[in-house]
Amino acid sequence: MLLVLFLSMLCFSVCVNQDSGPEYADVVFLVDSSDDLGSKSFPFVKNFLNKLISSLPIEADKYRVALAQYSDALHNEFQLGTFKSRNPMLNHLKKNLGFIGGSLKIGNALQEAHRTYFSAPTNGRDRKQFPPILVVLASAESEDEVEEAAKALREDGVKIISVGVQKASEENLKAMATSQFHFTLRTARDLSAFAPNMTQIIKDVTKHREGMADDIIVEACQGPSVADVVFLLDMAINGSQENLDHLKAFLEESVSALDIKENCMRVGLVAYSNETRVISSLSKGINKTKVLQHIQDLSPHMGQAYTGAALRKTRKEVFIAQRGSRKNQGVPQIAVLVTHRASEDNVTKAAVNLRREGVTIFTMGIEGASPDQLAKIASHPAEQFASKLGNFSELATHNQTFLKKLRNQITHTVSVFSERTQTLKSACVDTEEADIYLLIDGSGNTQPTDFHEMKTFLSEVVGMFNIAPHKVRIGAVQYADTWDLEFGIDKYTNKPDLGKAIENIRQMGGNTNTGAALNFTLKLLQQAKKQRGSKVPCHLVVLTNGMSQDSVLEPANRLRQENIRVYAIGVKEANQTQLREIAGEEKRVYYVHEFDALRDIRNQVVQEICAEEACRDMKADIMFLVDSSGSIGLENFSKMKTFMKNLVSKSQIGADRVQIGVVQFSHENREEFQLNTFMSQSDISNAIDQMSHIGETTLTGSALTFVSQYFSPHKGARPNVSKFLILITDGEAQDIVREPAVALRNEGVIIYSVGVFGSNVTQLEEISGKPEMVFYVENFDILQHIEDDLVLGICSPREECKRIEVLDVVFVIDSSGSIDYQEYNIMKDFMISLVKKADVGKNQVRFGALKYADDPEVLFYLDELATKSEVISVIQKDQPMGGNTYTAEALAFSDHMFTEARGSRLHKGVPQVLIVITDGESHDADKLNATAKALRDKGILVLAVGIAGANTWELLAMAGSSDKYYFVETFGGLKGIFSDVSASVCNSSKVDCEIEKVDLVFLMDGSNSIHPNDFQKMKEFLASVVQDFDVSLNRVRIGVAQFSDSYRSEFLLGAFTGEKEISTKIESIQQIFGYTHIGEALRKARSYFRPDRGSRINAGTPQVLLVLTDGQSQDEVAQAAEELRHKGVDIYSVGIGDVDDQQLIQITGTAEKKLTVHNFDELKKVKKRIVRNICTSGGESS
Repeated sequence: MLLVLFLSMLCFSVCVNQDSGPEYADVVFLVDSSDDLGSKSFPFVKNFLNKLISSLPIEADKYRVALAQYSDALHNEFQLGTFKSRNPMLNHLKKNLGFIGGSLKIGNALQEAHRTYFSAPTNGRDRKQFPPILVVLASAESEDEVEEAAKALREDGVKIISVGVQKASEENLKAMATSQFHFTLRTARDLSAFAPNMTQIIKDVTKHREGMADDIIVEACQGPSVADVVFLLDMAINGSQENLDHLKAFLEESVSALDIKENCMRVGLVAYSNETRVISSLSKGINKTKVLQHIQDLSPHMGQAYTGAALRKTRKEVFIAQRGSRKNQGVPQIAVLVTHRASEDNVTKAAVNLRREGVTIFTMGIEGASPDQLAKIASHPAEQFASKLGNFSELATHNQTFLKKLRNQITHTVSVFSERTQTLKSACVDTEEADIYLLIDGSGNTQPTDFHEMKTFLSEVVGMFNIAPHKVRIGAVQYADTWDLEFGIDKYTNKPDLGKAIENIRQMGGNTNTGAALNFTLKLLQQAKKQRGSKVPCHLVVLTNGMSQDSVLEPANRLRQENIRVYAIGVKEANQTQLREIAGEEKRVYYVHEFDALRDIRNQVVQEICAEEACRDMKADIMFLVDSSGSIGLENFSKMKTFMKNLVSKSQIGADRVQIGVVQFSHENREEFQLNTFMSQSDISNAIDQMSHIGETTLTGSALTFVSQYFSPHKGARPNVSKFLILITDGEAQDIVREPAVALRNEGVIIYSVGVFGSNVTQLEEISGKPEMVFYVENFDILQHIEDDLVLGICSPREECKRIEVLDVVFVIDSSGSIDYQEYNIMKDFMISLVKKADVGKNQVRFGALKYADDPEVLFYLDELATKSEVISVIQKDQPMGGNTYTAEALAFSDHMFTEARGSRLHKGVPQVLIVITDGESHDADKLNATAKALRDKGILVLAVGIAGANTWELLAMAGSSDKYYFVETFGGLKGIFSDVSASVCNSSKVDCEIEKVDLVFLMDGSNSIHPNDFQKMKEFLASVVQDFDVSLNRVRIGVAQFSDSYRSEFLLGAFTGEKEISTKIESIQQIFGYTHIGEALRKARSYFRPDRGSRINAGTPQVLLVLTDGQSQDEVAQAAEELRHKGVDIYSVGIGDVDDQQLIQITGTAEKKLTVHNFDELKKVKKRIVRNICTSGGESS
């Protein structure tokens, strides 16, 4: 999001009591429509108004809204009483609100607004109950006097909020505003992200009383603008004043574009030559004026460049908490090195140590700077973080590129990396079975710190997989002159034990004989194949940092002959020719300059291992929406077509697999081909080659509306198939994009936006909905590097529930005479597909099955078959019985299958599901209702699937509710309902939790911004989370607290000891209302984690706090959160709606522990992810 707001509520004397004062107001929007604003900016104003009107509760007895435009005169759009609800207003905006133009006369507009909207009888409501509010939007300095007209309004009781964009006068804004409700944004485009915060401001002003303490300070961060950035400057500029001026101009322009404030951007300055001098630390770099003054005062130094020493001093004296670094709050740490010559000292170790502290390093080399040194200093990959300029004058043209790279990196750290890692983890769930050996270079070339980094990398790779005896198995071999089996592939069967085993590996030392080690590991992998058969994929990950003393090609070829995939990862002195010989394919070769960069390639390595299984059943309808405007140029248009063809080549094209269509756009939209036009890769690629460039302007919003029709059946789209739109653009949209994009997403279309730096990243995020769905790259050549990420996202779209993890499932299958062999096989395939989605095992998913006709017959009980292959084998061999359909009798008989003696784990709290599949009416239908109810009353979820002749009333009687039965006209229709049925089964299952004990506290936001209906949804969500844990005094303890600007302890840890009891208690919680003070709530929640309040912290039991909020905190959160984490509490945060990602990270300390959803209805989509996160909080293994 381009604009992030921190609403920090500082109480100078007394704070506003949110319960006092009026709830609603009469709001008049007075918006600039002058030439100063301009017609190109006006759509952003419309979008701003649309968002505000959509977010306010507009009813006759709540908020009323009026709207006027102004330039040299006022133009009334609608009065306060014109519309009683929001939809007619939104319709008016869409159809009637157009740009006027003219000169900017704010004073006149205020006078006219006073007369038109705030003079009786036009107002007509009690001002004490419904205070009048005027929101003024201005884009430049007024051509007439403002102060007197504003004063008259305020004296008449009108509260004024002023918002300035572009070149608005701060003096005008302050002259108008009530108290300090005046806000300045850089561009009209920033209004979009400001809108949710504006809604809260209107609510605050509604309650604001003149004369009370000015307690609301809204500090706006134009962002993503939360980072600690240090410029490291080589200041020996050979006496050239011109070069110094170029450097200063670059720094001034960069700093001027950053939002420097204590809670937003902090900027440090370090100058060096022979000596290094800290000009401004991060603690002092919170005032833009002072930073700019420091830049003006820069003077050239004499001497040589000692960049290594400068990097060391920057690490030790600048990126530290005592000097203002916010690393412990999860704030991105960024260093920017600008140098024009080679360093006289070694830079590598100093750069590695700085990067190891979590600092991202950008390097800019000018004139004689060493490209090799720049690459070794910069973060990985060097082509992204290192820039080479011919001379100082090129800094001016590089400035915008640098600022976009900086913004990209902040967004990547705060939002993108953790979410894409989550997508990858989800994709790796499909790698159900694999044998992986790690071959680790332990030779004397590797320093102890590097060897430790190597082990950390391997542990993180292993952590992405589902480790179990029948799933993914890991073994490890270390080598140097000789080799040593650290642990065999069947020794460790869970992640915690495996992690400890890797950590315990001790470096052996010696020379590097990689070839011999490959031969040794081949024998181990051959043994693994004998254990599990050739169908289980085998992988070998080789990690080396030196040239092998023996040949690697022959043993590597032998590995490939055994169908073993080899991944070659080289560091430092590793020979890249040997790496290619080891891997056999370029795509499985990875090289980094230093060990600290291994973490940057972890996801690439894992993705290459997981992609095959994740994409095995790839099925999607994909539309490309391609920018063909004048800005793109023929050369880049050709590169874009190559990118599209590469994506096509990585997709399995076919009527039952992937379909692809293409639409081009500029000022007009042009269909190239529909989804079902071509059914082969070659035909699609040829059609892409035939595309011709259009030229003209970029109307992306219009194109989004146009392309929506291509996801309907009459344009070739298929029902129940995932739908994707890939937008590729290099320019800024000249029309509104948000509304058509939201409409597409609401229809279930997943939108990926691919933008080159000429495009507007805020628009791309509005189109895709989330930053992780946006790929924003410097130029068209970089498109090739995002292909695999994009393909994986399509192969494995994020699902609410990916795997059935812990569940007891019994199939009750109609095997009567009305079903022929072919139809029976289709039913069996349906069941087998469900089994394939499950983690079958004694402690995970157990399956049972019975078939019936005149009588029931058990195929297998819940405790009978322990593996997926066994379950599938028995189902495949089953044959139909023939006879009549006695469904009630079969259901009654199934009751004994849900007993402990027959393998049911109902007594242990494991959910129970019965799936009945029938194609006809039951001969004992009169008994169905009572029989099925008895099962449901026992706690068994009944899902009824009816085909052809099945009676829907009978299905309803069995299932108990309409959302739990499914009906299709034909057996072939079972494919169409599979995703719905599997989702119901999956959502019923528990998470396979890795910990046995945890103390878990929920901290609920109960503030005014949460509607009571949404508060109810939050309670239901928390109650459902409780159901996934084994709640008791000795296992999982639950506590709950609620906060707004007050705080209430609902119940302490261990106060209630059963899932149902806790769920009932959560249901009874009453919302407290008020402002959002998360910092204060975190401080008070500390008391929960004391032994005398039920915590087992002294016994080493994991302590976890889950914070749920829908808004920005109005007090400071970082310190309170850091104190809790220091105490040993693991904090997770869930943000609902328009929340501030960076503030959530300040609460959790890391992006990996925060997540966001668009609304309260989406909470259920992330439940399993939250439970899984808590289940991996370092607890005691079960």
